[in-house]
Amino acid sequence: MNQCSILVLHPRMALLRHLIPMPEPKKNIKVPTEVKAAIVSTLRSTRGDIRNDIKSAQQLGIQVGDTFLQACNAKGTSDALLAWHVATSILEVRYPHPTTSSSDHKSVATKLSCYCAYLVAYSPELLPDDDAWSSGMYKTTKKDASHVLGTAPTAMSMPEMEYRQLVELLLGATSKHNVLKDGAKLGEQLVELMEGEEEAWKALAGFWSEAVLCVAPSDNLEGHAEAIARGGELITLLWALLAHLGVDRRPEATTTTTTTMDASGIV
Repeated sequence: MNQCSILVLHPRMALLRHLIPMPEPKKNIKVPTEVKAAIVSTLRSTRGDIRNDIKSAQQLGIQVGDTFLQACNAKGTSDALLAWHVATSILEVRYPHPTTSSSDHKSVATKLSCYCAYLVAYSPELLPDDDAWSSGMYKTTKKDASHVLGTAPTAMSMPEMEYRQLVELLLGATSKHNVLKDGAKLGEQLVELMEGEEEAWKALAGFWSEAVLCVAPSDNLEGHAEAIARGGELITLLWALLAHLGVDRRPEATTTTTTTMDASGIV
């Protein structure tokens, strides 16, 4: 699975030193076992009732209060994914060293977050939104994030202070899109409203596991064929698995649940 990020380490500051260094625009990693397990577990629990990512966010928001939902006013799937990607990165700054009990949840959340950011940036044709709009939004948001982080003052020494500095920087960002501000609000609420690090990472792992499933169904056969020709994509494997189970289109394109599957049918 390829990985990329909107928020990267700036050479003048250590604000994001806890994030995975990304010297190249994107990098490829082996899909971790915990990521595979989380996706399959989510698929079993939904029994084929795959929702769209905004509704997934709503489900998560119920656990921490109604105000959580007001932070993300995405127009489409791509900007919602990027806002949650920014929020996930913020949580990495606040909790740079995961506890033993939260390490798997953090791995699932961060790996799928960076994978979805990669999809928006490099394979938007595999997502529901218009290709050109998604790609342009990513480039604009990435440029705005680099500008904002480049104006940051001297880095703080404590995760709590670095987290607060990052949130304030992003909330004050001037951008054509709301991704950075929405992401900052979501990240802030994850830290402030969840009961500790473990609950926050667990919630994010659940969100990302469902999000990657709900963007996978597609009728873009040509796009997935080209992805296979390039060596394959995780989302293409999920697309094939869901099609095999009878989930062959995204939920917004249907009026009823496509299928109710037997959990024993997932290997």
